[in-house]
Amino acid sequence: MSDKYSTSILIRGIHVDPHNRPSVTAWSTREKKALFAALAASRGLSESKLLGLIIDSVLARNPIDMGTALCKGPGEGDRITVRLRSGDGTLLRARAQKRGMNFSTYTAALIRAHLRVDPPMPFAELARLERGLAQLRTVGRDLGDLLRSTEANDGDPRLHRELAALVQAAERLRQELREVVKANRISWESADVEAAP
Repeated sequence: MSDKYSTSILIRGIHVDPHNRPSVTAWSTREKKALFAALAASRGLSESKLLGLIIDSVLARNPIDMGTALCKGPGEGDRITVRLRSGDGTLLRARAQKRGMNFSTYTAALIRAHLRVDPPMPFAELARLERGLAQLRTVGRDLGDLLRSTEANDGDPRLHRELAALVQAAERLRQELREVVKANRISWESADVEAAP
């Protein structure tokens, strides 16, 4: 790993059993981990104890209003760490790539789909559906023009009926697709969709 790999600290507040306490985990480079371990050892401390002292020191010097700090701003999401079974990460990345999505975006979409009543489809697929909707609108308009042309030229009545049925079918399909697109747009834009029971 390079030194460019940034350190991230994740706070877990989920208690698996009553004796567990929330933990702070820091992901870093091997080099920084070795330096931190050496620093802790030079002070006669464990890495965990040294990290705890650093956190205490930073919090003591930077008082915050917990009510304000815990409120998320608009657009901010929850961050979690997930440990996958061996091989699942490869499958997840392959599926994300097939859908033309970033790995983490695809994972978030899967979780959201599992938790929400009306899960949105991925943005790329929604964009394709919107393009298809626009094309369907054009096809419907062209069919309508053809229908009007057969009416004006006293064309074959059977052809006229079939074209009229096609125009109606295309319009129904367009309306249904439009509702799907609308529901997905609302679901993506909604910050608080009611969770599924």
